[in-house]
Amino acid sequence: MKKPSYFELATSFFKINMVTFGGGYAIMPIIKKTYVDEKSYLTENDMLDIIALAQSIPGAMAINTSMLVGYKLRGVMGALVSLIGAFFPPLLVISVVYIFYELFQTNLLIQSILLGMRGAVSAVMIYSAFNMFKSLLKSNRNFSLILMTIAFLVGWFTNISVGYIMLVAGIIGFLYFGYIRNWVQS
Repeated sequence: MKKPSYFELATSFFKINMVTFGGGYAIMPIIKKTYVDEKSYLTENDMLDIIALAQSIPGAMAINTSMLVGYKLRGVMGALVSLIGAFFPPLLVISVVYIFYELFQTNLLIQSILLGMRGAVSAVMIYSAFNMFKSLLKSNRNFSLILMTIAFLVGWFTNISVGYIMLVAGIIGFLYFGYIRNWVQS
């Protein structure tokens, strides 16, 4: 498997995080496109595992995903340079917003742009979820469909925290893929 240089990791995540708005779910398709589709540094399954792990650990998902990609590709130092590359763009943007907050708050043009971006971010998130759904169905179709449907229904019709739903789904997946599937096949 090809590996990017540390410099490539840092600059790549800097660029991705500089132009992507909407947080982790908006950034995932861009990271996938860059590291899976264009450069073939990761496989689809690698990316799905990274996304699942990034969602389940505390912190900003964009930062978690960037660090996990860096770690997968170049170890601890890769995670560190990816963190630095991913961390600086939001820091710069937040610093600018802080300095010009009152102007941004009352400027109709900026408010209109931000409202318009909400729709675009929603579309990107739906697109990302759809692509992950397609990737998951390539293998273990029945198990994936059943677990996703149950998790969605529990989340929709109850007040159970999404974190708990993810934890239970992770435990079910661990039990199924670690023990039950192997036991059934033998």
